[in-house]
Amino acid sequence: MSLAAATQMSSFFGWMPIVAFVLAGLTIYRWNRRNKTADHRRMDRMLSDLEAIKHQVLLVSTDQPPSKVVIRTLGYLESVSTVEVASDADYRLAECDALLTLARNALAKGANAIVGLRKTHAHYDQPGSQWRVSRVIYSGTAAVVT
Repeated sequence: MSLAAATQMSSFFGWMPIVAFVLAGLTIYRWNRRNKTADHRRMDRMLSDLEAIKHQVLLVSTDQPPSKVVIRTLGYLESVSTVEVASDADYRLAECDALLTLARNALAKGANAIVGLRKTHAHYDQPGSQWRVSRVIYSGTAAVVT
């Protein structure tokens, strides 16, 4: 009798790792899906903010905007993204974040243009991990143009 009970219990415990594996997989899938949804919402919000601010601030990579005259330069600006880049989606999010912050800083200084706009990257090893991450950096000169 004790042998039969042991056999039945081992059959039950034989399925436990499979059930645990499936539950862990479902949990990771739902977590990943939730994070992607939140990133899409954040990206859409940043893109709409960036489109709105582009009507107030002219962004050009040249030192002299075409068909405009620089009246006054207000100083050098630099913006580092708050998002750490580890994937393509993160890169697009970090790029929008850094550019939006730079444009907001220019508006706060009273500029209506950023000339000499440049984009660079800062790569570093994430502490306690083997992964390499980066941040997007935008820089330029705040200016008032006609």
